[in-house]
Amino acid sequence: MLTEHDLDAGLRGQTHDDIICIADHTKDTHGEGQRPHASGELNWPYGVPFRCLLPQEFDNLAVACRGAGFSSLAASSCRLSRTMMQLGQAAGTAAALAVRTGGPLAAVNPADLRASLLAQHVQLDWPMSADLEAHLRNEDA
Repeated sequence: MLTEHDLDAGLRGQTHDDIICIADHTKDTHGEGQRPHASGELNWPYGVPFRCLLPQEFDNLAVACRGAGFSSLAASSCRLSRTMMQLGQAAGTAAALAVRTGGPLAAVNPADLRASLLAQHVQLDWPMSADLEAHLRNEDA
């Protein structure tokens, strides 16, 4: 479950070995009678762990959408389409790795998943690596 603690800790304070996406949107609270979160701004981008996509009640299902394992405040931050697209890419990559190894999604090696995502030019570190910056500038073609 991604929580407000993960958002506040950011990549510098998170210890998850299965981060598959980086997000950085502020925390939002909405609704009559609710006070806005006192500190909606984030100090650092935070990572979303792969395990947030894996529901405990089902095997071989990845929930790569707003229904993933997020607390309500964490969901208010990582609900953006750009984050959902990254989660979808990670879920598809994990499914391919699971088929390749013949095991379930939950058994996908986080290091292998992250390596595959990095090979697809997914940013998983902050700040961005020089290799990824060069790729985005089309300097590695």
